[in-house]
Amino acid sequence: MSSPSRHYRPQATPRFRGPVRSAASSSPFNKPLSFKAKVMDVCLVAVWGASIPGLLWLGSMGGF
Repeated sequence: MSSPSRHYRPQATPRFRGPVRSAASSSPFNKPLSFKAKVMDVCLVAVWGASIPGLLWLGSMGGF
């Protein structure tokens, strides 16, 4: 039986070169966010952050 290191050839493995440029450049996530989108994101986080403690408080007042 031969040793496993005899068959291991690291130079034969292909190197990862990253994503293809044409596929990465056509992604909708490469566009910068507009000011309106940024304001909407901040408002969404503020409402979400206020609703969680509010719902927990209402639940504790309700007896949960």
